[in-house]
Amino acid sequence: MTTLDTNVQSALSEQAETRAQLVETAHELIPLLRKNGEQSERDRRLVDESALAMRSAGLLQACGPSRAGGSGGNAQTLIEVVSELSRGDGSAGWVAMIANMTAWTMGLLPDDARDAVYGDDPHTVSISQFGAGGTGVPTKDGYRITGKWPFASGCYQAQWTISGFMVLDDAGKPQEIRWALMPIAEMEIKDSWYVAGMAGTGSNTLVAHDLVVPKHWTIDADTFLGRTFPRWHSDETAYRSSVSAIACLGLGAPLLGMAEAVWDITVEVMNGGRSISNWNYDDARESPGWRSALAEARTAIDTGRLHLLRGAQDMDRAAQEDRVLSLDERARLKSDQAIATTNLRTAVDLLLDINGTRSFALSNPLQRFWRDFGTASRHGLNNGPLNREAYALSLTGLDMSRYAMFL
Repeated sequence: MTTLDTNVQSALSEQAETRAQLVETAHELIPLLRKNGEQSERDRRLVDESALAMRSAGLLQACGPSRAGGSGGNAQTLIEVVSELSRGDGSAGWVAMIANMTAWTMGLLPDDARDAVYGDDPHTVSISQFGAGGTGVPTKDGYRITGKWPFASGCYQAQWTISGFMVLDDAGKPQEIRWALMPIAEMEIKDSWYVAGMAGTGSNTLVAHDLVVPKHWTIDADTFLGRTFPRWHSDETAYRSSVSAIACLGLGAPLLGMAEAVWDITVEVMNGGRSISNWNYDDARESPGWRSALAEARTAIDTGRLHLLRGAQDMDRAAQEDRVLSLDERARLKSDQAIATTNLRTAVDLLLDINGTRSFALSNPLQRFWRDFGTASRHGLNNGPLNREAYALSLTGLDMSRYAMFL
């Protein structure tokens, strides 16, 4: 074994130990998050008890730079921590996903930007919105930004946001897209989040009016889209990947957790000796049809997990080898995510078939997981047909960048 191989194995082993501790902590919060899920939905934002429990445990910035108290951008940590939290409450897991993905993005910014965020509190929470919802006019040292950014998940829990904006020249013509680190205390939160699912994420609209940001607190398109990579520290190899790649995989983690939650509830009901209406089965477990559906659902969940973890492990190993994932490898990550989403959706549908119409009583948490899953699984980066298309373009040798903005 070469020295490089030895170092890689050592680093991955260390990451695995840290990840196991974080996952265990997340698992312990499942009962609390599940207890508060209904109230979070009614409030259209996470209950403070849930948000504070995740934050104080370091679960909302676990994937940030190690110098800022994170795990150093480990993708497998993102998948496993977020999926456990989502097993308690899909909205809580989604906010954790956004916060951790943004903490990972902090690795693209220099130390003074990180110090501004984490200097006073290593558990500070940041969120992000990819879309260029604002415009920025150059100043002497930065940009004066005005705009609106909808779908700001976790805006009530966060202190900072990284949001896209269009740079305008003196004539008001668009020049380039950049992403800026901005303090939420200097922004307005517009109440706009009225939805059928994932209501607890509090994904309202952030509004900025002439907010001045230093230029070195912004990220250019080449860096954000993974064409070039900053090297602020030689040991921070995890950030030599596109934001889209980590986001695409990360979006699958809440789906995995919610599918596991539906599994938990279904198995608990079946093991409780439930009968089947209109059939002579006093115990549902005696039904071959239900047992078959249960096995198929379990296999679908496991398949989804395997594909998400394969993508995450590929990212983490490339990072430890100080190697940038190729466009073809990034395209396969999108395929892994698409396969995971399809299988997890199949599992949820099968498990709801087993539970029947009682699943949709408002008193039954299954209906909330069903609505949350249906909403979250249709996020733009969760688009199965288009993610498979990116992989197909790669396999056929066509120019993916002609069609796909984020790879």
